[in-house]
Amino acid sequence: MLIDKVYSAVSQLANKDQVSGNLTPVEFNRYIELAQRDYIEENYNPKNKLGYESDFKNTDDLSDLKTPTSLTVLSGRATVPTDYLHFSSAYGTYVFGNRGRVTPIELVREGEWAERLASEVNAPSSTFPIMKSMGSYFEVYPQGTPNINLTYLKMPLQPWWNYTLSGSTPVFSSAAGTVTNPNSGVASGASTDITLGESAYNSLVQKILKYIGIEIREQDLYAMAQQEQND
Repeated sequence: MLIDKVYSAVSQLANKDQVSGNLTPVEFNRYIELAQRDYIEENYNPKNKLGYESDFKNTDDLSDLKTPTSLTVLSGRATVPTDYLHFSSAYGTYVFGNRGRVTPIELVREGEWAERLASEVNAPSSTFPIMKSMGSYFEVYPQGTPNINLTYLKMPLQPWWNYTLSGSTPVFSSAAGTVTNPNSGVASGASTDITLGESAYNSLVQKILKYIGIEIREQDLYAMAQQEQND
């Protein structure tokens, strides 16, 4: 599991640091949740106009969060999924004559919504439908818009490093840990892995170390990972 790899690296480096000392599982679980959230937010909205799919690394790292679903539209509104975090794409199948055509639905900001409705040049239509986020629902225009086929980034489960004790030393356990996993629907003694690609490893380790006041270079992390593979 990626979470155990991150825990091992952080623990090893924290234990070597005379100021930080030992990192407890309670502290690590708190920090890894923060690190995962920070990583997602940083990579979801880079300056590139293509968003989180601006390069293949970002696409791969966040791919486990991508979730497709179909939303029913009633009176121009569709309920937002309970685990919704960020928008990825949306489309509807519109009927023109006797043929259906897949049409992208553009997500617009609140300030753009009124401008588009009032526009004589770029007004929304069944050819160019729009939607906006209203918290618990999406508002869609035109109101005859069919069901929305939505792909979004879901809220990940809380990463959880579970363990048993060997004497007083915590030892990783993937399924039979002694601490109750806080995620709904997950077995009590289970660990919950990080919902990111393996290439996020270095960044997550660096983030946690920074939270506890340790700075480490990318090259040092790489060298440590290579050493572990050779041992």
